[in-house]
Amino acid sequence: MSTTAASLKALHHLYLRMHDVNLKLEQGPKRIKLKEQFAQKQEEHLKTVQEQITQLKKQVQQKNLDLQSNEAKILDLKGKLNTAASNKEFDIIKGQIAADQMANSVLEDEILELMDKIDTKDQEAKDWEAKIKTAYADAKKVEQDFESAKASLDEEIKECQAAITDAEQIIPADLKVQFSRLTRSHGAGALANVAGRFCSACNVMIEPQLRVELNSGRLVFCKSCGRLLYMDDTLE
Repeated sequence: MSTTAASLKALHHLYLRMHDVNLKLEQGPKRIKLKEQFAQKQEEHLKTVQEQITQLKKQVQQKNLDLQSNEAKILDLKGKLNTAASNKEFDIIKGQIAADQMANSVLEDEILELMDKIDTKDQEAKDWEAKIKTAYADAKKVEQDFESAKASLDEEIKECQAAITDAEQIIPADLKVQFSRLTRSHGAGALANVAGRFCSACNVMIEPQLRVELNSGRLVFCKSCGRLLYMDDTLE
């Protein structure tokens, strides 16, 4: 590998390294936000379950009121049994009492069923509360880990920028504008190695004359994608 190729390869690796660090800096807040959104979704599930519990309790309350009303009617009807004017009236009242007692039996069964549902939903709510606590703890840990790493990542960016400034001294003055446009458009992808006979960025074959120029240490741009090329013998 020529000195020029080695220098360009080192420059490329610096850009790749800075890209990776920038990616970590960008992904940190995104990961935190995703974790927080996940916790908020868990809270929505909890609210749904809590609303279901509220509705079930309202049903129990209404059925208890119906039960009390029927019991009061039964007591009143039992009192009327003693004052029935005829056997027919007695039988009618007795039939009403039996019907109300049957209705009460059904209400009691329904109340018990609703209470079982409430118990199940209460447990489900507790499970969601535990999940929410875990989700927010997870989000907090991701935030703390990122804050702990951020200073180091910022320092690494500065190191990369300083190293890149030094490494870019190999770029001649008449090519700096062209190379700057490349880095603005493609970042770390501004450079590409020649793998075998092909540009690794666009996979187009490099003309023999360009390979000769590369081997002689000249700076060459890919005629297809415009990347600054360098030969990497380790990929031959």
